[in-house]
Amino acid sequence: MAAAQFDLSILTPERAVFEGKVEYVQVPGSEGYLGVLAGHAALVTELAAGTLTVREPGGEDRRWQVSGGFFEVADDRATVLADEVSGEETEEQG
Repeated sequence: MAAAQFDLSILTPERAVFEGKVEYVQVPGSEGYLGVLAGHAALVTELAAGTLTVREPGGEDRRWQVSGGFFEVADDRATVLADEVSGEETEEQG
C-alpha cells in the first residue's frame, strides 16, 4: 500500500527549489527536528540551520541544507520558506 501524499513547496527569496507531492518531510525546527506526514495538524514554526529531508513517492530521499526561515503546514500542504537552501543529495530507499 502506497503512503499518503501531500503537497510540498521549498522556497527561498530568489527561487522555488522544489514543488511536488511527497510522502514525508523532516525539517530542522527551532526546538529540534520535526517530521510531517499527510494529515498532520496545522502548525507554523521557525527553522534552524540543518538538513531538510524529503521522501518522494517511490521512496527516494532528497536532502538540502537550510540556514533558517519558517515552516508551515495546513490542509495537507507544507511550505518551507528558507533564508537559503544549498546542495541536494538523493538516496534510494529499499
